[in-house]
This record gives sequence, structure tokens and C-alpha cells, in this order.
Amino acid sequence: MKKLLIFLGLTTTALLANEHAVTLTHSDFIPRVINFVIFVAILWYLLADKVKTFYAGRTQGIADSFAEVEAKLKESKAQKEALKAQVEEAHKKAEDIIKTAQKEVEIIKSNILNSAKAEVEAMEKQFNDYKSFEESKMKKEVVKDYLNNLAKDIHLSSEEVANIVTKKVG
Repeated sequence: MKKLLIFLGLTTTALLANEHAVTLTHSDFIPRVINFVIFVAILWYLLADKVKTFYAGRTQGIADSFAEVEAKLKESKAQKEALKAQVEEAHKKAEDIIKTAQKEVEIIKSNILNSAKAEVEAMEKQFNDYKSFEESKMKKEVVKDYLNNLAKDIHLSSEEVANIVTKKVG
């Protein structure tokens, strides 16, 4: 800054010292340029630190917001990976649940089939027992009817029947 002021001061002094070297000496251009340079130098002297701190603060603010955005991006990527891991875990659990359910279905199915088979076997046994009972009952009735018919045709006395029974038994 000091070098610039010194350079401008020397340049304006050289221009003003030599009136014949400058063709614009009869106009007010040179004093206006000198006034402008002095104005800019005063503004620079007064505002340079504030402008530098403003731009440094602005640069730091942008860097901070950029760092914050990067941190949020990293955090969101980490959350995304965590969610992916949770989704994978949920898929594995779902597959395990499905496999367990299928095994339970097979067990229940086999239990139902076994109980149905046992029930059918019990019903068959009960039917066969009932069938045997009815057959023997029917045989007894047929024999009884036959004997009653036979007894009607044969007129035997009670003593004769007792003798026939005792002979067969004895």
C-alpha cells in the first residue's frame, strides 16, 4: 500500500513538474486524477482492514458451511449404510421366519395326518368289532330261529331235550 502511494506521488510530481511533457496541462484532468487517486488511497487506508476482515470472515463462513455440508453428507451416508444393514438383517429375519413357518406347517401337517390315521384305524377297529358283534348276534338269532323251528317240528319233551344236551355235554 505504501509502495503504491509513493509511486502515485512520484508520478504525479513528475507530471506536474514538467508542464511541456503533458499536453493536458491546460485542462483539469490531471488534478481530477490526483484527487481520485487520493480519494482511493484514503478509502483504501480507512476500509482496507474492514474489507479484508469481511472477506476473511466470508471465506471462513463459506468454508464452515461447506464443512458442515460435508459432515452432513458423511452422516447421511453412514445412516444410509446403517439402514442398508438393517434392511439386510430384516430380510434375513424374514427368511428365517418363513423357514420356521414352513417347518411348523410340516410338523402340524404330519401331526394332523398321524392323528387322522390313528382315528381312521380306531374307527376301522371299532367297525370290525361292531361287525363281529353283529355277525355273532345274527348267527345266534339264526341258530335260535332254526332251533325254534326245529323244536316246533320235533315234539320233544323237556326230559328228552335234557338228555340230548347232557349226552353231548357229557
